[in-house]
Amino acid sequence: MGMRNVALMMIAPLSVAAAMIPSASAAADDDNFGPEKLAAMKKIEAEHGPLAAAPERFAEVDLDGDGSPEIIGYIRSPETCGSGGCTLMVFDMKGGKLAQIGRIPASRLPVSIYPESHGGFRDLGVTTAGGGYGSAIRRVPFTGSSYAPSAWDDTTAKERRHGTVVLRDR
Repeated sequence: MGMRNVALMMIAPLSVAAAMIPSASAAADDDNFGPEKLAAMKKIEAEHGPLAAAPERFAEVDLDGDGSPEIIGYIRSPETCGSGGCTLMVFDMKGGKLAQIGRIPASRLPVSIYPESHGGFRDLGVTTAGGGYGSAIRRVPFTGSSYAPSAWDDTTAKERRHGTVVLRDR
């Protein structure tokens, strides 16, 4: 078997998997997606492709108590994942426009929220592992303008338990 056939055999399952995941555009017809979630999914799909924008990896959660949901997205793509996990992004709709208020690389599922807040937004619970470290839960606070840029930032703390889980591996 030639190298071309081997490459096609390796790519074909990925094409089938991508075709089975609804795109953010197709999700527009789904009544379960609010405008915030749909906007975040479309942004991620445009930047990282349809596999990165899988709907089950996005959660709508009111993190700042304003009655409107923020979006937590676990972004799986070759550009956003490594040995420590994938990138967690947090979005808020401000003035009708989607604003990124958090980007936490090297995160793993599950992701949770705690009842405590910093800077007006609830703390996140992020699972971490990799790079020679065992699995741990890190509390990631909002630092005034965004969530801490790393689960290992000076402002984060190790936790014994997750808060209320909002994203989990399926």
